[in-house]
Amino acid sequence: MNKKELNEIKKQLKYENETLYLKGIQEGYGRCNDGEPVVRFTRLIHGDTLEKEEGELFFDIFKKSLSGTYGKNLIEYGFDHSVPESKALQETFFAYKNGSLLIKEEFEQLVKDLLVKGDYRNPVYITAGIFEYAAPALNKNNEILEENSVFRFMIVAISEAKLTEIGLFYNHETNEVQRKVNDEMQIVTPPLDAFLYPSFSGRASDVNHFLYHAKSAKKPNIDLIEDYFHIPFVSSAPEQAEGFAKVIADIFPNGMDTKTALKFHENLADYIDENDNEDSMVMMDKTRIKDLLVASGAPDENMRFFDSSFSKILEDQEVAAVNLMETGKVSFKAPSISISIRDDALEFVRTKTIDGRPCLVIEMNDGLEISGLPANLLTPAKAIRVLPTQDKQEADAQPSLLESDTNSTF
Repeated sequence: MNKKELNEIKKQLKYENETLYLKGIQEGYGRCNDGEPVVRFTRLIHGDTLEKEEGELFFDIFKKSLSGTYGKNLIEYGFDHSVPESKALQETFFAYKNGSLLIKEEFEQLVKDLLVKGDYRNPVYITAGIFEYAAPALNKNNEILEENSVFRFMIVAISEAKLTEIGLFYNHETNEVQRKVNDEMQIVTPPLDAFLYPSFSGRASDVNHFLYHAKSAKKPNIDLIEDYFHIPFVSSAPEQAEGFAKVIADIFPNGMDTKTALKFHENLADYIDENDNEDSMVMMDKTRIKDLLVASGAPDENMRFFDSSFSKILEDQEVAAVNLMETGKVSFKAPSISISIRDDALEFVRTKTIDGRPCLVIEMNDGLEISGLPANLLTPAKAIRVLPTQDKQEADAQPSLLESDTNSTF
């Protein structure tokens, strides 16, 4: 499942859509008490009875369940048939997406499993939708053909529930200012965790894979991944990014020179673009990253330490290419200074030594703003003092006064 296919599914997630049929929605609320799951509420909503106002709220949750960036907070996982629990979960998911999840007992069991294995310490609201998408067939030129195939899928979202805060109020009875809190639990979106099954790949269902969404790439739910999905957790996007930064710092003790760093960013972006349609996530091994650094101008005396450093820090694992760079921009950071430049403006950046100091020089075109205010970088030729009206009349009578003040400032 690549980004194009994911975006296609996301675009279908709207209340009024002739190509998407909503079979039904299950919703539930619960929490764990001392390790025991307590399901306090469930409700089945048939798709043809869903009112627009409520439907738009549900579809907003489902759409946010697919938001994010591949390799960061959106990860596609496969089932391992050599692991009995993983194989059994795939069979359960297959039955779920074909309609069994709309059975009360089946959904309640899912809620209990997620509460326990997801290790949710606070109450959560779980939403599950079963959909059928009439996916149009495409020819070799990506032109839509008349026939289509039905893509049946489910989305399950786990959202945080918490008390809503009203603020401070004055209590006449106690003569005190108190903090008021509603008894209602507010459902917070986007979801903490979510998953779509099966993946949509090659215009058809890929029943061997599913897509996992984490609200934060820095905090994926490791318990859910390992205990519920039965998948060994590998380093997260931030850990891969931090690990690669450590490798670069290790082999470049004085830092990578600007020209090489910018060229690596450019080459990596090109590599991702070239391979983006082949896989849902562009992965890179140690050899590929090394080749790209060398092609970007990294000196041999530094690169001779690359293999050992990469093995020591990243343990020779494949990493998602998107985790090795920022997307669409380059940031320059130093103490008290932070500058971000879009990829299409890097041609205006260069380094230069000015008064014996290394400087980053950025050519500025028209349309400059400083803190939201129109501005320019031109230095006035000279400053002019503005005189009050009375002083101006006296100055008109004494031309020598103005001549003596032409170099004055405000």
